[in-house]
Amino acid sequence: MDLQLSWDLFIIVFFAIVTAYSFIIGRKETLKVIIATYIATLTADGLGNLWGNLVGDTEFFNKLVNFLGFDGGADQFSSILKVLVFIGIIVMLAIFGDYEVEDPPESNPFVNLLQLSALSLLSGGLILSTIIVFANGGSLISGGTEITEGFQLIYEESRFVRGLLDWHDIWFALPGVIFVIISMLQRNKSE
Repeated sequence: MDLQLSWDLFIIVFFAIVTAYSFIIGRKETLKVIIATYIATLTADGLGNLWGNLVGDTEFFNKLVNFLGFDGGADQFSSILKVLVFIGIIVMLAIFGDYEVEDPPESNPFVNLLQLSALSLLSGGLILSTIIVFANGGSLISGGTEITEGFQLIYEESRFVRGLLDWHDIWFALPGVIFVIISMLQRNKSE
């Protein structure tokens, strides 16, 4: 069996890891990860854009970035900064976040399994599509998601990257919509 490394394989493995991790931590903690992901997305995108606007266009910074070997210049550095801040904030909020998600009132185990399965896949899609948008040099706040020259080859080679990048708005919105629906249903059951 000849296994070739590809972006599609990376995405499949990433989804499998996030899904398995979500099943290990359960519904309550998966919802906390989704909340942390939204906070991290907005924070990383805002800070990355701010950094790019304040420092990215300076001659000194461009020379420093080129000296450090970033062929993509300040834009590539900003993309890497966004991804690192994004991942760092998710980890910090998942570990130290001071917010709670309540367990639902007693419900059908099959419904709980379906909810956890959906939330697990949506959590993976949200995290991965955000990383791909940032790696492409895009912004969820500013809306710039055109395929950059440096990302073109990955985009063309991977149908999963294309799906996550082309449909990033759905991957970004759907976990929030599902979270609201679950919250409303859970609240109605507890009253």
